[in-house]
Amino acid sequence: MKLRRSGLIKGIVLIFAFIGLLSVLSVTYLTVTYKNNLGSLVSLTLLIKNNALEPVETPVLFEGAMRGMVNALEDPYSAYLDRRQFEDLNIKLRASFGGIGIVVGADEENRFRVVSPMKGTPAYREGIKSGDIILRINGESTRGLTLDDAVEMMRGEPGTQVHIGVYRESDGQEYDYKITREIINVPSVDSELLPGTPRIGYLHLLQFTNTSPQEMEKALNQLHKEKAQGLILDLRDNPGGDFEAVLKIADLFLDEGAIVKVADHRGKEVVHEAHPGALELPVVVLVNQGSASSSEILAGALQDHRIAPLVGEKTFGKGLVQTVYPLVGGDALKLTTDKYFTPRGTDINQIGIVPDYSVPSDGRDEDPQLKRAREILVSKITK
Repeated sequence: MKLRRSGLIKGIVLIFAFIGLLSVLSVTYLTVTYKNNLGSLVSLTLLIKNNALEPVETPVLFEGAMRGMVNALEDPYSAYLDRRQFEDLNIKLRASFGGIGIVVGADEENRFRVVSPMKGTPAYREGIKSGDIILRINGESTRGLTLDDAVEMMRGEPGTQVHIGVYRESDGQEYDYKITREIINVPSVDSELLPGTPRIGYLHLLQFTNTSPQEMEKALNQLHKEKAQGLILDLRDNPGGDFEAVLKIADLFLDEGAIVKVADHRGKEVVHEAHPGALELPVVVLVNQGSASSSEILAGALQDHRIAPLVGEKTFGKGLVQTVYPLVGGDALKLTTDKYFTPRGTDINQIGIVPDYSVPSDGRDEDPQLKRAREILVSKITK
Protein backbone atom coordinates (compact mmCIF):
# COMPACT_ATOMS: atom_id res chain seq x y z
CA MET A 1 0.00 0.00 0.00
CA LYS A 2 2.85 2.37 0.89
CA LEU A 3 4.64 1.53 -2.37
CA ARG A 4 1.51 2.30 -4.40
CA ARG A 5 1.02 5.62 -2.61
CA SER A 6 4.70 6.50 -3.08
CA GLY A 7 4.44 5.74 -6.80
CA LEU A 8 1.33 7.87 -7.07
CA ILE A 9 3.07 10.81 -5.37
CA LYS A 10 6.08 10.44 -7.67
CA GLY A 11 3.76 10.40 -10.68
CA ILE A 12 2.02 13.59 -9.56
CA VAL A 13 5.36 15.29 -8.93
CA LEU A 14 6.55 14.31 -12.42
CA ILE A 15 3.36 15.66 -14.03
CA PHE A 16 3.73 19.01 -12.28
CA ALA A 17 7.42 19.12 -13.13
CA PHE A 18 6.57 18.52 -16.79
CA ILE A 19 3.92 21.27 -16.75
CA GLY A 20 6.42 23.62 -15.10
CA LEU A 21 9.03 22.80 -17.74
CA LEU A 22 6.55 23.51 -20.54
CA SER A 23 5.65 26.85 -18.93
CA VAL A 24 9.31 27.84 -18.62
CA LEU A 25 10.02 26.83 -22.22
CA SER A 26 6.97 28.76 -23.44
CA VAL A 27 8.00 31.90 -21.59
CA THR A 28 11.58 31.51 -22.84
CA TYR A 29 10.38 31.11 -26.42
CA LEU A 30 8.18 34.20 -26.21
CA THR A 31 10.96 36.20 -24.57
CA VAL A 32 13.55 35.28 -27.20
CA THR A 33 11.22 35.55 -30.19
CA TYR A 34 9.36 38.70 -29.20
CA LYS A 35 11.85 40.38 -26.87
CA ASN A 36 11.42 43.79 -28.50
CA ASN A 37 7.62 43.64 -28.21
CA LEU A 38 7.71 42.40 -24.63
CA GLY A 39 10.25 45.06 -23.76
CA SER A 40 8.01 47.73 -25.22
CA LEU A 41 5.04 46.37 -23.25
CA VAL A 42 7.01 46.57 -19.97
CA SER A 43 8.27 50.06 -20.84
CA LEU A 44 4.78 51.23 -21.75
CA THR A 45 3.39 49.93 -18.45
CA LEU A 46 6.09 51.73 -16.44
CA LEU A 47 5.71 54.97 -18.39
CA ILE A 48 1.97 55.05 -17.79
CA LYS A 49 2.33 54.12 -14.11
CA ASN A 50 4.99 56.76 -13.45
CA ASN A 51 3.92 59.63 -15.70
CA ALA A 52 0.18 59.52 -16.42
CA LEU A 53 -1.68 62.56 -15.08
CA GLU A 54 -4.48 60.38 -13.70
CA PRO A 55 -3.41 57.44 -11.51
CA VAL A 56 -4.26 53.96 -12.74
CA GLU A 57 -3.97 50.58 -11.08
CA THR A 58 -1.66 47.99 -12.66
CA PRO A 59 -4.45 45.34 -12.94
CA VAL A 60 -6.47 47.84 -14.98
CA LEU A 61 -3.54 48.24 -17.37
CA PHE A 62 -3.13 44.48 -17.69
CA GLU A 63 -6.84 44.05 -18.41
CA GLY A 64 -6.62 46.78 -21.04
CA ALA A 65 -3.66 45.01 -22.63
CA MET A 66 -5.56 41.72 -22.74
CA ARG A 67 -8.60 43.40 -24.28
CA GLY A 68 -6.26 44.99 -26.81
CA MET A 69 -4.86 41.58 -27.80
CA VAL A 70 -8.35 40.28 -28.52
CA ASN A 71 -9.36 43.49 -30.32
CA ALA A 72 -6.29 43.09 -32.55
CA LEU A 73 -8.02 40.05 -34.07
CA GLU A 74 -10.64 42.42 -35.54
CA ASP A 75 -13.20 39.69 -34.90
CA PRO A 76 -16.56 41.02 -33.65
CA TYR A 77 -17.35 37.67 -32.03
CA SER A 78 -14.16 37.23 -29.99
CA ALA A 79 -14.00 39.06 -26.67
CA TYR A 80 -12.17 39.30 -23.37
CA LEU A 81 -14.82 38.83 -20.67
CA ASP A 82 -14.38 40.19 -17.18
CA ARG A 83 -15.88 38.31 -14.25
CA ARG A 84 -19.32 39.94 -14.53
CA GLN A 85 -19.51 39.50 -18.31
CA PHE A 86 -18.53 35.85 -17.94
CA GLU A 87 -21.18 35.31 -15.26
CA ASP A 88 -23.80 36.99 -17.48
CA LEU A 89 -22.87 34.68 -20.35
CA ASN A 90 -23.23 31.62 -18.13
CA ILE A 91 -26.60 32.87 -16.88
CA LYS A 92 -27.83 33.25 -20.47
CA LEU A 93 -26.72 29.74 -21.37
CA ARG A 94 -28.15 28.20 -18.18
CA ALA A 95 -31.32 30.30 -18.51
CA SER A 96 -31.55 30.16 -14.72
CA PHE A 97 -30.60 32.65 -11.99
CA GLY A 98 -31.64 34.04 -8.61
CA GLY A 99 -33.88 37.07 -9.09
CA ILE A 100 -37.40 38.48 -9.10
CA GLY A 101 -38.47 37.71 -12.67
CA ILE A 102 -38.78 40.91 -14.70
CA VAL A 103 -37.57 41.91 -18.15
CA VAL A 104 -36.16 45.45 -17.99
CA GLY A 105 -35.14 47.92 -20.69
CA ALA A 106 -33.97 51.53 -20.84
CA ASP A 107 -36.37 54.03 -22.46
CA GLU A 108 -35.46 57.15 -24.46
CA GLU A 109 -34.91 59.08 -21.21
CA ASN A 110 -32.63 56.29 -19.90
CA ARG A 111 -35.16 55.30 -17.26
CA PHE A 112 -35.38 51.61 -16.39
CA ARG A 113 -38.81 50.48 -17.48
CA VAL A 114 -40.33 47.06 -16.82
CA VAL A 115 -40.96 45.45 -20.20
CA SER A 116 -42.89 42.62 -18.58
CA PRO A 117 -43.00 40.60 -15.38
CA MET A 118 -42.57 36.89 -16.11
CA LYS A 119 -45.69 34.93 -15.26
CA GLY A 120 -45.46 32.96 -12.01
CA THR A 121 -42.39 34.81 -10.70
CA PRO A 122 -42.10 36.83 -7.44
CA ALA A 123 -42.41 40.17 -9.29
CA TYR A 124 -45.56 38.97 -11.07
CA ARG A 125 -47.15 37.76 -7.84
CA GLU A 126 -46.33 40.95 -5.94
CA GLY A 127 -48.02 43.09 -8.59
CA ILE A 128 -45.25 44.78 -10.59
CA LYS A 129 -46.72 45.81 -13.96
CA SER A 130 -45.45 46.23 -17.51
CA GLY A 131 -44.46 49.87 -17.99
CA ASP A 132 -43.51 50.48 -14.34
CA ILE A 133 -40.46 52.73 -14.05
CA ILE A 134 -37.90 51.53 -11.50
CA LEU A 135 -36.90 54.47 -9.27
CA ARG A 136 -35.08 52.75 -6.41
CA ILE A 137 -33.39 49.44 -5.66
CA ASN A 138 -32.73 48.77 -1.96
CA GLY A 139 -33.22 52.48 -1.27
CA GLU A 140 -30.65 53.59 -3.86
CA SER A 141 -31.78 55.80 -6.73
CA THR A 142 -31.41 54.22 -10.17
CA ARG A 143 -30.44 57.59 -11.65
CA GLY A 144 -26.87 57.35 -12.89
CA LEU A 145 -26.80 53.54 -12.87
CA THR A 146 -26.24 51.49 -15.99
CA LEU A 147 -28.84 48.91 -16.96
CA ASP A 148 -26.35 46.14 -16.16
CA ASP A 149 -25.79 47.62 -12.69
CA ALA A 150 -29.53 47.74 -12.02
CA VAL A 151 -30.05 44.16 -13.18
CA GLU A 152 -27.17 42.93 -11.03
CA MET A 153 -28.61 44.68 -7.96
CA MET A 154 -31.97 42.96 -8.44
CA ARG A 155 -30.40 39.53 -8.81
CA GLY A 156 -29.11 37.60 -5.83
CA GLU A 157 -29.31 34.47 -3.77
CA PRO A 158 -32.75 32.78 -3.66
CA GLY A 159 -34.46 33.50 -0.34
CA THR A 160 -32.95 36.97 0.07
CA GLN A 161 -35.04 40.11 -0.28
CA VAL A 162 -34.78 43.17 -2.50
CA HIS A 163 -36.73 46.42 -2.14
CA ILE A 164 -38.00 47.91 -5.40
CA GLY A 165 -39.57 51.37 -5.75
CA VAL A 166 -41.49 52.04 -8.98
CA TYR A 167 -43.51 54.82 -10.58
CA ARG A 168 -46.66 53.79 -12.46
CA GLU A 169 -47.57 56.26 -15.19
CA SER A 170 -51.10 54.90 -15.61
CA ASP A 171 -52.18 56.30 -12.23
CA GLY A 172 -49.31 58.67 -11.40
CA GLN A 173 -48.51 56.78 -8.18
CA GLU A 174 -45.32 55.38 -6.65
CA TYR A 175 -45.26 51.88 -5.19
CA ASP A 176 -42.76 50.10 -2.98
CA TYR A 177 -42.32 46.34 -3.08
CA LYS A 178 -40.39 44.00 -0.82
CA ILE A 179 -39.75 40.92 -2.97
CA THR A 180 -38.12 37.63 -2.03
CA ARG A 181 -35.83 36.33 -4.74
CA GLU A 182 -36.33 32.87 -6.22
CA ILE A 183 -34.69 30.74 -8.89
CA ILE A 184 -35.91 32.20 -12.18
CA ASN A 185 -36.00 29.83 -15.13
CA VAL A 186 -36.13 31.71 -18.42
CA PRO A 187 -38.14 29.70 -20.98
CA SER A 188 -36.64 29.40 -24.45
CA VAL A 189 -39.61 27.66 -26.07
CA ASP A 190 -43.17 28.89 -26.58
CA SER A 191 -45.73 26.58 -28.15
CA GLU A 192 -49.42 26.37 -28.93
CA LEU A 193 -51.93 24.65 -31.17
CA LEU A 194 -53.12 27.18 -33.74
CA PRO A 195 -56.89 27.57 -34.12
CA GLY A 196 -58.66 26.00 -37.09
CA THR A 197 -58.17 22.87 -39.14
CA PRO A 198 -56.04 21.00 -39.90
CA ARG A 199 -54.49 20.93 -36.44
CA ILE A 200 -51.20 22.82 -36.72
CA GLY A 201 -48.71 23.16 -33.91
CA TYR A 202 -46.72 26.38 -33.57
CA LEU A 203 -43.36 26.23 -31.79
CA HIS A 204 -41.32 29.40 -31.23
CA LEU A 205 -37.70 28.76 -30.26
CA LEU A 206 -36.43 32.03 -28.75
CA GLN A 207 -32.79 31.06 -28.15
CA PHE A 208 -30.59 28.01 -27.59
CA THR A 209 -29.85 27.42 -23.90
CA ASN A 210 -28.79 24.40 -21.86
CA THR A 211 -32.45 23.61 -21.18
CA SER A 212 -33.79 24.17 -24.72
CA PRO A 213 -33.62 20.49 -25.82
CA GLN A 214 -35.71 19.37 -22.83
CA GLU A 215 -38.17 22.23 -23.40
CA MET A 216 -38.47 21.27 -27.07
CA GLU A 217 -39.16 17.63 -26.25
CA LYS A 218 -41.80 18.64 -23.72
CA ALA A 219 -43.49 21.00 -26.19
CA LEU A 220 -43.43 18.40 -28.99
CA ASN A 221 -44.91 15.75 -26.68
CA GLN A 222 -47.71 18.14 -25.70
CA LEU A 223 -48.49 18.95 -29.34
CA HIS A 224 -48.52 15.21 -30.06
CA LYS A 225 -51.08 14.71 -27.28
CA GLU A 226 -53.16 17.48 -28.85
CA LYS A 227 -53.01 15.52 -32.13
CA ALA A 228 -51.11 18.14 -34.15
CA GLN A 229 -50.94 17.17 -37.83
CA GLY A 230 -48.06 19.48 -38.73
CA LEU A 231 -45.59 21.89 -37.16
CA ILE A 232 -44.44 25.45 -37.79
CA LEU A 233 -41.01 26.00 -36.20
CA ASP A 234 -40.34 29.71 -35.72
CA LEU A 235 -36.64 30.66 -35.61
CA ARG A 236 -37.15 34.34 -36.37
CA ASP A 237 -35.02 36.73 -34.29
CA ASN A 238 -33.33 33.77 -32.59
CA PRO A 239 -29.70 34.90 -32.16
CA GLY A 240 -28.34 31.41 -31.44
CA GLY A 241 -26.66 30.23 -28.26
CA ASP A 242 -25.42 26.90 -27.00
CA PHE A 243 -23.85 24.68 -29.69
CA GLU A 244 -24.61 21.39 -27.92
CA ALA A 245 -28.25 22.43 -27.61
CA VAL A 246 -28.71 22.89 -31.36
CA LEU A 247 -27.19 19.46 -32.03
CA LYS A 248 -29.69 17.82 -29.67
CA ILE A 249 -32.63 19.77 -31.10
CA ALA A 250 -31.66 19.00 -34.71
CA ASP A 251 -31.50 15.33 -33.72
CA LEU A 252 -35.20 15.49 -32.85
CA PHE A 253 -36.02 16.25 -36.49
CA LEU A 254 -33.35 14.21 -38.33
CA ASP A 255 -33.25 10.43 -38.49
CA GLU A 256 -29.77 10.16 -40.00
CA GLY A 257 -27.01 12.06 -41.77
CA ALA A 258 -24.95 15.11 -40.96
CA ILE A 259 -26.34 17.91 -38.81
CA VAL A 260 -23.38 20.24 -39.32
CA LYS A 261 -19.75 20.11 -40.40
CA VAL A 262 -17.23 22.02 -38.27
CA ALA A 263 -13.67 22.90 -39.33
CA ASP A 264 -10.94 24.40 -37.12
CA HIS A 265 -8.05 26.71 -38.12
CA ARG A 266 -6.00 23.73 -39.33
CA GLY A 267 -8.80 22.63 -41.64
CA LYS A 268 -9.56 19.55 -39.55
CA GLU A 269 -13.24 18.74 -40.04
CA VAL A 270 -15.63 17.12 -37.59
CA VAL A 271 -19.04 15.96 -38.80
CA HIS A 272 -21.83 15.87 -36.20
CA GLU A 273 -24.31 13.14 -37.14
CA ALA A 274 -27.97 12.58 -36.29
CA HIS A 275 -29.16 9.42 -34.54
CA PRO A 276 -32.08 7.16 -35.52
CA GLY A 277 -35.52 8.29 -34.40
CA ALA A 278 -37.11 11.54 -35.52
CA LEU A 279 -40.33 13.55 -35.52
CA GLU A 280 -42.81 12.17 -38.04
CA LEU A 281 -44.74 15.33 -38.88
CA PRO A 282 -44.57 17.71 -41.83
CA VAL A 283 -42.61 20.81 -40.79
CA VAL A 284 -42.17 24.36 -42.10
CA VAL A 285 -39.51 26.70 -40.65
CA LEU A 286 -39.76 30.48 -40.32
CA VAL A 287 -36.53 32.53 -40.57
CA ASN A 288 -35.51 36.17 -40.96
CA GLN A 289 -32.48 38.44 -40.74
CA GLY A 290 -32.41 37.94 -36.96
CA SER A 291 -31.96 34.17 -37.30
CA ALA A 292 -28.27 33.64 -36.60
CA SER A 293 -25.62 31.13 -35.59
CA SER A 294 -27.27 28.07 -34.00
CA SER A 295 -30.55 29.02 -35.68
CA GLU A 296 -28.80 28.80 -39.03
CA ILE A 297 -27.27 25.43 -38.13
CA LEU A 298 -30.77 24.06 -37.47
CA ALA A 299 -32.37 25.78 -40.47
CA GLY A 300 -29.54 24.70 -42.78
CA ALA A 301 -29.75 21.07 -41.66
CA LEU A 302 -33.53 20.88 -42.12
CA GLN A 303 -33.30 22.56 -45.53
CA ASP A 304 -30.39 20.46 -46.83
CA HIS A 305 -32.06 17.21 -45.80
CA ARG A 306 -35.39 18.37 -47.28
CA ILE A 307 -37.08 17.88 -43.92
CA ALA A 308 -38.62 21.35 -43.97
CA PRO A 309 -38.81 24.30 -46.38
CA LEU A 310 -37.73 27.71 -45.06
CA VAL A 311 -40.13 30.64 -45.24
CA GLY A 312 -39.37 34.31 -44.64
CA GLU A 313 -36.20 36.31 -45.24
CA LYS A 314 -32.51 35.53 -45.71
CA THR A 315 -30.81 34.71 -42.40
CA PHE A 316 -28.08 36.74 -40.69
CA GLY A 317 -25.04 34.80 -41.90
CA LYS A 318 -22.97 33.84 -38.83
CA GLY A 319 -21.18 30.61 -39.67
CA LEU A 320 -18.62 30.77 -36.86
CA VAL A 321 -18.30 28.91 -33.56
CA GLN A 322 -16.87 30.49 -30.41
CA THR A 323 -15.13 28.59 -27.61
CA VAL A 324 -15.04 30.05 -24.10
CA TYR A 325 -11.81 29.59 -22.12
CA PRO A 326 -12.01 30.38 -18.38
CA LEU A 327 -9.04 32.38 -17.08
CA VAL A 328 -7.47 32.74 -13.64
CA GLY A 329 -9.43 35.14 -11.45
CA GLY A 330 -12.87 34.48 -12.91
CA ASP A 331 -12.39 36.20 -16.29
CA ALA A 332 -12.64 34.38 -19.63
CA LEU A 333 -11.70 34.51 -23.28
CA LYS A 334 -14.43 34.01 -25.88
CA LEU A 335 -12.57 33.11 -29.07
CA THR A 336 -13.69 32.21 -32.57
CA THR A 337 -12.13 28.78 -33.08
CA ASP A 338 -14.20 27.04 -35.75
CA LYS A 339 -16.21 27.59 -38.89
CA TYR A 340 -19.26 25.53 -39.71
CA PHE A 341 -20.81 24.36 -42.95
CA THR A 342 -24.28 23.00 -43.67
CA PRO A 343 -24.61 19.24 -44.35
CA ARG A 344 -24.08 19.88 -48.08
CA GLY A 345 -20.91 21.81 -47.33
CA THR A 346 -22.33 25.30 -47.84
CA ASP A 347 -20.42 28.18 -46.22
CA ILE A 348 -23.04 30.65 -44.99
CA ASN A 349 -20.77 33.03 -43.04
CA GLN A 350 -21.50 36.68 -43.99
CA ILE A 351 -23.84 35.25 -46.64
CA GLY A 352 -26.83 33.77 -44.83
CA ILE A 353 -29.32 31.12 -45.91
CA VAL A 354 -31.84 32.00 -48.59
CA PRO A 355 -35.31 30.67 -47.74
CA ASP A 356 -37.21 28.42 -50.13
CA TYR A 357 -40.10 30.88 -50.01
CA SER A 358 -39.14 34.53 -49.73
CA VAL A 359 -41.78 36.50 -47.81
CA PRO A 360 -40.92 39.99 -46.52
CA SER A 361 -42.33 41.23 -43.23
CA ASP A 362 -44.77 44.08 -43.75
CA GLY A 363 -44.13 45.59 -40.30
CA ARG A 364 -47.84 45.68 -39.43
CA ASP A 365 -49.81 43.59 -36.98
CA GLU A 366 -50.45 40.95 -39.65
CA ASP A 367 -47.84 38.24 -40.05
CA PRO A 368 -47.59 37.38 -43.77
CA GLN A 369 -44.70 35.00 -43.11
CA LEU A 370 -46.69 32.93 -40.66
CA LYS A 371 -49.68 33.03 -43.01
CA ARG A 372 -47.59 31.72 -45.92
CA ALA A 373 -45.98 29.04 -43.73
CA ARG A 374 -49.42 27.85 -42.73
CA GLU A 375 -50.59 27.70 -46.36
CA ILE A 376 -47.56 25.58 -47.32
CA LEU A 377 -48.04 23.28 -44.35
CA VAL A 378 -51.75 22.80 -45.08
CA SER A 379 -50.90 21.79 -48.65
CA LYS A 380 -48.41 19.24 -47.27
CA ILE A 381 -50.95 17.80 -44.82
CA THR A 382 -53.81 17.55 -47.32
CA LYS A 383 -51.80 15.95 -50.15
